[in-house]
This record gives sequence, structure tokens and C-alpha cells, in this order.
Amino acid sequence: MVKLFLRRFHTKSQLHNKPNYSKTLHLPKTNFGPKIPRDGKREQLIKQTGVDLYKWQQKERQYNTPFIVHDGPPYANGDLHIGHALNKICKDMINRFELIYTDKLIEYQPGWDCHGLPIELKVEGKLSTKEFKDPMEIRKACKEWAKEWIEKQKLQFGELGIMTDFNKPYVTMNNEYEYKQLLVFRKLIENGLLSQQLKPVWWGCETQTALAEAELEYNDNHKSVAVYVKFPVVDDTLKNKLNVRDKNLYLLIWTSTPWTIPANKAICVNENFTYTLIEKENDVLVVAKSLVEKILKLDQDYKHIDTDIPGKELINVKYINPAAEDGIKKPVLHGDHVVESTGTGLVHTAPAHGGDDYLTAKQNNINIESSFIDNHGKYIVDQLPKGFQKLGPLKVNEIRTNMLCVELLKQQDMIFHLNKKFTHSYPYDWRSKTPVIQRATPQWFVNVEKIKPVALKAISKANFYPKSGYNRLSSFIENRNEWCISRQRSWGVPLPIIYKKKSNEPVLQLEVIDHIIDKMKEFGTDQWFSKEDDISRWIPNGMKGTEYYKGQDTMDVWFDSGTSWTTLRDTVEECNDSETPLADVYLEGSDQHRGWFQSSLLNKVIASGDDGHDFKAVAPFKNAITHGFITDGKGQKMSKSKGNIFSPKQAMDGNKKPLTPYLGTDGLRLWVASSNYKQDVSFNPEVLTRVSDVHKKYRLTFKYLLGNLVEYQGPIEYDQLSVLDKYVLNSLYELQESCIENYKEYNFSRVISSINLHVNSILSAIYFDVSKDCLYTDSIDSVRRKSIQTVLNEILKTYIGILAPIQPLLVQEVWDEYKTIIKSDIDSPFKLNWDFYSLPKKYKANINEMTALFKLRDEIYKDIELLKQNKFFTNKLELEIQLSNPSGNSKLFKFLEKNKSLLDDIFLVSKVSLIDENLKQTFNVNGEEIGVTIRKSDDQKCLRCWKFTAKEPDTLCNKCENVVNNDNVNM
Repeated sequence: MVKLFLRRFHTKSQLHNKPNYSKTLHLPKTNFGPKIPRDGKREQLIKQTGVDLYKWQQKERQYNTPFIVHDGPPYANGDLHIGHALNKICKDMINRFELIYTDKLIEYQPGWDCHGLPIELKVEGKLSTKEFKDPMEIRKACKEWAKEWIEKQKLQFGELGIMTDFNKPYVTMNNEYEYKQLLVFRKLIENGLLSQQLKPVWWGCETQTALAEAELEYNDNHKSVAVYVKFPVVDDTLKNKLNVRDKNLYLLIWTSTPWTIPANKAICVNENFTYTLIEKENDVLVVAKSLVEKILKLDQDYKHIDTDIPGKELINVKYINPAAEDGIKKPVLHGDHVVESTGTGLVHTAPAHGGDDYLTAKQNNINIESSFIDNHGKYIVDQLPKGFQKLGPLKVNEIRTNMLCVELLKQQDMIFHLNKKFTHSYPYDWRSKTPVIQRATPQWFVNVEKIKPVALKAISKANFYPKSGYNRLSSFIENRNEWCISRQRSWGVPLPIIYKKKSNEPVLQLEVIDHIIDKMKEFGTDQWFSKEDDISRWIPNGMKGTEYYKGQDTMDVWFDSGTSWTTLRDTVEECNDSETPLADVYLEGSDQHRGWFQSSLLNKVIASGDDGHDFKAVAPFKNAITHGFITDGKGQKMSKSKGNIFSPKQAMDGNKKPLTPYLGTDGLRLWVASSNYKQDVSFNPEVLTRVSDVHKKYRLTFKYLLGNLVEYQGPIEYDQLSVLDKYVLNSLYELQESCIENYKEYNFSRVISSINLHVNSILSAIYFDVSKDCLYTDSIDSVRRKSIQTVLNEILKTYIGILAPIQPLLVQEVWDEYKTIIKSDIDSPFKLNWDFYSLPKKYKANINEMTALFKLRDEIYKDIELLKQNKFFTNKLELEIQLSNPSGNSKLFKFLEKNKSLLDDIFLVSKVSLIDENLKQTFNVNGEEIGVTIRKSDDQKCLRCWKFTAKEPDTLCNKCENVVNNDNVNM
């Protein structure tokens, strides 16, 4: 930009041996450069604006009102991806705004989530067979793995310009954190919310553990073996009533999990439905009347017998499963879950392998047995019914197993119809990416039903960004009755529960639980997994350690991270007693509505109770903000499996394939701020190139401002400013007000779009061009030049203030130059309160007349462009514009007269004349006629300012001659 201005001022005059007036010009001078800092300079700025600033405000503002963004802990496993950058930078922008605008004490402690399957599975693959079987060795290796990745991720997060101290994080595997978590677990027992139940849960066959709903991903294209199965009725009463005593009467069910047929205990119908019969030869099948037509299409040899059977008449009818070869008679039961939209209206019921099946069995006092499926998802052969033992120890969620099961049913003439490739949505383990099963095992459950109303009331008081987040979170809570928190893995916080050896009965007395928790704090949770025949060291005196054993279940990792709010106060008791949210902001991905947001809320409500009463309707957060996922240029979600991921470092340093520009720390932050993060965010080379261009524009803008303030002597009074200056200050005031409101709403993309619009439409398109002639050629002491510098100073301060949360390194660079201009001993723009940046309300002005003037300018420029295309001139400075007032009463013309001295620069021509003549061409501006003539100037080109305002060739115009003579500048 400076080079462009230098070319205008006299490089050509030197070629013709004409006087060189370049030294008399007041050209921009600054050490601030257009290049983004790299390497050591960048590291210095990151430290200065990051940990150094964080420590400074912790000390200097320790008595100020705290502002807390609570960090949802990222997982300590693997390099960071661009989603991590989006998350951390959004949090940092919020913190920095609160620091600079509200003068708050920022409390931001980064965290790491360390337990769980991904690390354990990685470690298991590295351990020997002997070590693999030892939980102590597994835990030791997992801890070392997590520590290693925490250190790596610290360095990677550190490059993002985050204002915090990464050397003082909270870590979920640390003893202090685990102890607080155990105290929250204790509250489950105190409040009567914990129970052990034998019921079906989602089970990961590859990961060998129970899974929560939040740990599932649904595959919409999963293929199953779907089958219609005939179960023979052995109830003569029904056969006689239906007049089919001499035929084979069957109950027809449909299932997409044939592997569960060996576990069948009942068939459910809906007593409010009407059933009917279909027949082929000697076989008669009971089906829902509303589904007859669909079923008959599957086998057109069957015919409908027009018979109505009330659902109630089928209740308690007995049938058998011939393939089981056990002859056990089983009942037909009522089930509210039976629907008429799919299947047959009769539902196969295996209580060990389905939620509705389990509830129905419980309501009808049917014994619920442990699943005959082992931890790997394989049949336990000797526990299968006799006829199904032929299946062997096969894995149940494989196609071949289901087909073998179907074959056994075929041998008993039980198959009505088979679909080998039934496609539907089915849950997968989000860690192993394999289909899960439902399996009844003894697990520990939290009674969410009891605290649900309190939790819903708590979030009704919170603010959600976007607002749809409230509906999403409340929906998850409303639809949840229980929370399975036990896991059958080694790497996690153990449930502090012991069991009686003789009966396997758990001991849940609070005094025992309290003693165990204290011992876990003393010994560490790793010791819980040591093999001990005598556990006396863990239990109170008076209990015999040889009569009990330690449970080996660990807690759901969502329970781990869901107690992270305990780090926000010194003790759990302080957290529980709080009548207000502990954190100002929770900000995570939208998937965390069913994960961390939910588990944090539930645990907070759980911990607030007192002996099962007085639960506090207080969420851990005041504001809940969610962001979307990262997508590539094709709109696909970024993932390692697709190979379309970017690391933050790649984004900052630039990339060859695909080609992306060097962004640096602030460039990446600008991408985050420019994105509508509340939706999925696109990250691709085209977007990054645009971001790079915007960042360069910011740097050039600051370079122009700093360069033209080099001799700044302080502001002049507002009343002395020109109407153009006041117009710009008005736009600046509106920009600042708009940005503040958008920051308060966490709408960073609106902040950036507002700034970009102002840079382009006000500064670049108008003010900088209009002002440069005065800045470069007027006397240093001219009122107009001081007036412009006053405005440039306000622009610079305002831009530092509104860009500081988003571009901390850039504004620090700018400040390092600016503080010498204003002679400030403050070393950081973040150490000033908002009063320094705030613009006075007097800048809010009526701009209607200036708006009309620029509208006139736009119309005249259209004609000037046509003249240029016709080669009437080569440089606009050759032109003179004459304006007239045809009607004689134009308000706009009177405004032009008042500000005549500004018009040549506003129109960027050598001269604008206001005349009384009637000009042929007129322009209509807001209903007023202005006469216009565009002509070449009659004067000569000034050797100093290049305007055509000199009276003789190769001389100076009057203004330049006065400046040169009066300023006594040596040429």
C-alpha cells in the first residue's frame, strides 16, 4: 500500500530532472510489516498474550468478579484435529472479550479426559499375554500412555494462542479428581439413586463392556437377517374356539435378530388390537388384522380367514418352541410396545435381550436369567436350550450365526418368510465401529426418573446458543429413565463396592462406602485392582476381610467427565451448596447434548440432594453453547477413516496438498471467528484462502493507520472535525456497538462480517483514499491533517479493542508500535479496561446529508468510468467537476457549499467547483436535482501533490508552495 502511494509522489519527476519534493511529503512510517510473524516472533507473541497474560490477570485482578468457561476435557489419545482448534479458540475468544470488556478475572483451567476404552484397547495391543491379564499392569500402561499424550496435546494447544496455563490442568486420572468423583458417587447411595439390576444393556462385543446410549452411533445401512417365525400353539381351548382343532395353529412373529430365538420366553400381543387368521393347507397363523395384506404378499399361497379375534382372548394362550427341544410351554402376554405398523402384531420376547421384553417379563413375574451370551458376544453352549446347542460358540451378531439359527428353525418347519438382507438403522459401538447387542448382565444403574423433573427445571433457567440446544438436551433427559454407570474394564475409576463372598450380595452401607473412598484416596485407585484374599485394609474395623471381595467394575467415562464441575470450587461440598451455576459457560460440540452436558447436569443434581430430598434445580452452567462438526469442501464430515482431516498445525503452517496458505495462529483463529460455528463448519482450501486475504487486509489497514500516526500530537476537539471525519466516527461508533452486542451473543461471525464491511466500505473505499492527499501533502500543523489523525487514532484504538478477542497476536504486534506513539508504558492492549477503547456517544451523528453526498458521488463515478473507457483521461486528478443548483433550493447543494473545501478530495479529483450556471446534465439524489459537468482541469500538474492546481507548468500549487516554504523542509 505504501509503495503504491510512493509511486504517486514523484518517482517520475526524478527521471526528468525536475525538482524532487519527496522529502517534503509526510509519507507513512512504521516498523509494523504486512507479513505474519513466524517461528521465534510468533512463539514470543503466543507466550506474551497467553500464559503471561493469564498469570498477570490472575494476580492483578484476583479480587475482581470471576468469569468461568469450564473446559469439557478432550481425550488424551492422539494428535489434535481441527475440531479441537474450533472448540478451544471459541472458548478463548469468549474469555478475552470478558477480560477486556467487563474487567473480569478469567478462571479457565484446561482439562483432560483420561480413562476409557480407546486408551485401554491401544495399550492391550502392546502388552504381553501375561501383562494383558493383570489389571494393575494395564492401568500402569494406560496411565503412562495418557500422560504422554497430555504433554503432546499441551504443545499443540499452545500454538492456538489460548490464554491459560496449560501446566495447571485438571486431569481425570489424578488422585484428587478421582476422590471428588467418588464423593459424587457416594451421593448416589445417600440419595437412594443407585441399584444393581440384572437387565439388558447395550453391550460392545469387541470392547467387552456395557455401553451407554451416548456411546452408540447408528448405522442407517446395517444389514440383518429378518425372519417371520411360526410358534405352534399348544392350547386346545383357543383351537376349539377358533374351530381349527384338526389343524396346526401358529403364532407368527417377526424379528431381525434370529440369534435371540433361543432366549424366547414369551410372545407379546396388544390386548386392544384385533387379530385374525391366515391359512395354507393344514397350517393356520394368527396375525394382526391390520397387517394381513402386507403379510399375504410374502406368501400368496396363504388365504385370509375372515375371523376377528380380540387381543384379550390371546392373553395366557400357551405355545412352544420346537427348535429348543425342551417342550416348555410359554405364555402370550400383553405388551404396550406392540404396534400395528410393522411386523405381524405379535412380538417375540427375550427378556435378556431387549428393553421392552425385560419390562414385560418383570411385570408378569417371568424369571429374568443372565444372558447365555459371553463377554465376547458368543454363545455359552451349555447354557443354551438343548436343540440350540448345535449352534456352538458362535458370535451372535454375525450373518452366518443368524443363518444357522434360521436353519434350525427351518428343520422344525417354523419359517414363514426370510429376508437375508434387511437394511435398517442399527446401533454400533462408537469405539470399535461394530454392531452391538442387548445382553442381560448385572449392572449398576442410576435412577434418573427420580431426578428428571429437577434436572429439567434446572436447564429451563439456563441460556442456550443456539436456542434449539434446550429442546435437544431436554428431550434426551425426558426420554431417559436410567443410566447404566458400570463398565467391565480395568482402566477407569472403580466403583467402591465390596461383595459378600457367600451370597455375592453388595454392601452399600454408607459407613463402609465412606471408609473405602477414604482408603482409595490414601492408597490410590490402582491398588483396588491388586489381588487380595483378605481385603481388611479397605474396610472398617470389625468386618472380616476374608468374607468379602472387591468389585472390579469401573465407572462409565461419562460419569468421570460429568463430575468435572467439582474442579470449579475447592470442595465438593462448596459445589453442592451453590445456589447458582458454577460456570458461566459450557461450550462443546452438539453431540455433547447426549454426552457431557447431560452427564454434568445429572451429576450436579444428584450431588445436590440430601438423603434423597431437596435436590437443587441448579445446572452447572449458566450458558450452554454448542458448535457443529468440521466438514471438507465436499460437505463430508472430517474423519480419520475418510482421510480428509486437517491438523491445526497443517492449517497454520500451510499445506502443499491440498494447497493452503500460511495462516499463522491468528489466521486460524480468524477462520474460527468467521465461521457460523453453531452449524457444521466448512474447512477447505478455498475458505482458507479467503481467510488469508482478510487477515492480510487487517495487517495492511493497521500498517496504514500506524504509518500515518507517526507524528501524532494528540486529538483535537470534536467540534473542529470535518463533516467527513464525523461521518467516519459515526460509522465507527455503530461498528463498536454492533460488535459488542454480537460478542455478548457469542456471534463471532457477525463481529467479523461487521468489521470486514467497515474496512472495505468505509476505510478502503472512502476514508483512506480521501484522506491520503491531506496526510501526505498538508502541513503537519494543519487543522485538517490533525483532524484526520484524530479519527485515525480512534479507528486504530477501536479496531484493537474489537479484534483483540479474535486476533490477540496481531493486536499485540500493533500495540507494540502504537504504545510508542501515544507514549504508554502499558505493555499489552489486554491490560487496559474498556474505557480506553470505548467511543463517546457524541460520535453518534446524523449522517443523512453525507449519505446523499456519497450517493451523488456514485452517480458521477459512473460517468467518469465511461469517460475513462473512452480515453478522455488517464488519471482522475486531471479532472474538474462542476456542480450547480438548478432549482435554487437544494438542501444537498447547500450542504456542499458548507463543505466546499473537502469536495476535491471526496471526489478524488483536482477541483470541484460550485457554480450558478444551469448545467445540461443533472442527477436526481433523493428527489433533488444537482447539475453536473465533468471536464479536464485548466490548471497545470503540481510537482508535489500531482493535482492539476498549479498555475504554471513544472511548478507547485499554492498550498504546496506554502507548506514547503513554511515548514522549512530541506529538499
